[in-house]
Amino acid sequence: MLGPYQNFVWLILLGIGVVLITRLLLIRGIELTSEAWQMPRKVKGQILGYATSTPELVGTVSTAAKGLIGAGLWNVTASNIINLVLFISAVLYFGRSKDLTKRKFIDEMGFALGAIVLPVILVTREQWARSPWSALILFSFFVAYVILDKKFNPPDPDEQKDTASNDSSKGFRGIILILLGIAGIIVAGNYLGGVAESIVKQMNVAEWAVGWILGVITSLPELTSFYAVFSLAKEQESDESCQQNLDNLAASNMSNLGLIYPIGIIVFLLAT
Repeated sequence: MLGPYQNFVWLILLGIGVVLITRLLLIRGIELTSEAWQMPRKVKGQILGYATSTPELVGTVSTAAKGLIGAGLWNVTASNIINLVLFISAVLYFGRSKDLTKRKFIDEMGFALGAIVLPVILVTREQWARSPWSALILFSFFVAYVILDKKFNPPDPDEQKDTASNDSSKGFRGIILILLGIAGIIVAGNYLGGVAESIVKQMNVAEWAVGWILGVITSLPELTSFYAVFSLAKEQESDESCQQNLDNLAASNMSNLGLIYPIGIIVFLLAT
């Protein structure tokens, strides 16, 4: 059996492993397929947002399966707070703050902020945090986000495509990378939950602390994607990069709150 401090090291290493798998396989696969299929920037941003939430899914579900629903909730809460901080830091670093004053970005910012307020409320209400009704309400909030975003911010049909022609070879490589990424994440997640359980029991570490550790680690994909998108578009005057990153932020935070945590609640209830 691993000692308590070895478990702590393994928690960090497994978390970093999930992040690397997400970045190098899953996100890279999505980038290749989006280029091959010429996806609009808005759609690409949202898909990247869902993909960068995969580490949160692994952390939340794996800990919930061990009865540590508090760790999963704090993982989501910490991740959403850190995602917003990382987005703002990228905006300031690349001088894109003026773009955020545009009215068309109000709904994305509103949902990104709402996805922080709601989990902060839940961490103060333990009974609510594990209720199936909370899972239903949060999922409904996510559905409202999808519907309203599609209604008020549809992809621009006249938007210039990222590539000039369809490249089927890129699409095939992308699908292979996505499948490998999913397989790797499942394997790593299976071990992550067990290590987190050992830390809580052997070291008497609070679940919120484990959640924050996972939150910091699992926000690394957002860090790299925010800065990468702005860096590639730093010579451009348009707000397309801001739109893509905002969609990434909103989709990531909303999927953490409205999809991943409700799944965590269901897994927790089934496991306990």
